Amino acid sequence: MNETIVVGVDGSSGASAALEWAAAEAALRRAPLLLTHASRLLEPGSMLGREALERLREERWRLLESTREGLLRGLPELRVELKLEADDPAQVLTELSRTALMVVVGTRGAGGFERLLLGSVGLHVAAHGHCPVVVVPRGGERERGDRIVLGVDERHRESAAIGWAFAEADLRGAPLAALHAVGGFGAPGQRIGEQMELSEALAGRVSDHPDVAVEYVLAETTPARALVEASEEAALLVLGARRRRPGLGAMPGRVGHAVLHHSACPVVVVAEPGEG
Repeated sequence: MNETIVVGVDGSSGASAALEWAAAEAALRRAPLLLTHASRLLEPGSMLGREALERLREERWRLLESTREGLLRGLPELRVELKLEADDPAQVLTELSRTALMVVVGTRGAGGFERLLLGSVGLHVAAHGHCPVVVVPRGGERERGDRIVLGVDERHRESAAIGWAFAEADLRGAPLAALHAVGGFGAPGQRIGEQMELSEALAGRVSDHPDVAVEYVLAETTPARALVEASEEAALLVLGARRRRPGLGAMPGRVGHAVLHHSACPVVVVAEPGEG
């Protein structure tokens, strides 16, 4: 695993939001940023003739170069690499995730199979990525608050997501809200029990990151609603995703799907160790 942050570029507003977020994160971490554009239209033998194919390749390469130039005007210290691939965008980003620090995608793309990035590309990469995958909604690069929200499920075992969230909060000097939604409290004392379980689950990380201010939040609503509502005033939302069996990926189920579609801030999907 190296320290490169990978982001997909296609010139759309959705991809621009992801690009802005990725560049800021790379600057914060002093990490190299890899801009990649991929399309099956660039494949030899595609529906395009040779001359049209060559023009398209030159056009897409210029897109990458102009994007890099724009970034360097604002962040001259940034290390930016370019990669043009004649392949499916989801496959390219997933393959790059094998050696990346993180992969960043937008919720919308532009044109053809790349139009619905969340549905066809973003969701695939979030499910099959080998590193944390950040999905940035349009407008999500503009932070509504500084805190990081960590979604903790009923079993409190998202060790990789917990570790990532604490490390990111430490890096940013940001407060961390550990959110656990239970849908409602029935028996007396249940809230106290849930609060104790939540604090115990995070005790080790709190000890490792003493400078991070942690707030324990118990929401009496559904997990998806609680997380989406929390995203309105968050800089970042962190979700764990359990690996199932090989080939099925690691998406965090219906809750994660709803959050990725409706979150107002960037969402980080961190796959938990396991099969797959």
